[in-house]
Amino acid sequence: MSKTVLIARPHTFIVSVMKPFLEESGFSTNKLEHISGLQSQLAGISGAVISLALSSSITESADDVFLKLKSLAPRVPVLFAAMLPLAQARPALERIAKQAGIPVTILGIDATPVAAAQLGRQETFLYVSKDDLTSPERRTMAGRLIQRHFRQA
Repeated sequence: MSKTVLIARPHTFIVSVMKPFLEESGFSTNKLEHISGLQSQLAGISGAVISLALSSSITESADDVFLKLKSLAPRVPVLFAAMLPLAQARPALERIAKQAGIPVTILGIDATPVAAAQLGRQETFLYVSKDDLTSPERRTMAGRLIQRHFRQA
């Protein structure tokens, strides 16, 4: 049985690039159509992807989607994605963690082996940028980290 990842806040980049990448990495994907359907999509998922993009087919912000997800499934590991490099996305990720009241470890695909030991934990945010998936070398590294982050408990 394949592991399922919920695309909890879709964006064009997430659907066109991340979805096939996840499927190539051995995951099946479900795309959330409306925030009201979140609870029914959570059974058996290995992780969730939330786009930090300003626009999404889900009208709620990345912050709101994350808070709703964590209220319903606090242990589900989350991957955040956007077009920006990690350095530019970090303030948004820190803000989301602060709003959720959790101490956070933010990892990009350049994570050290010691930091990578934090993957799969609810207080770890893994971040993947568009460039991480378009460069073959970075794509391979991203695939390994995502598989570790979304491992089944």
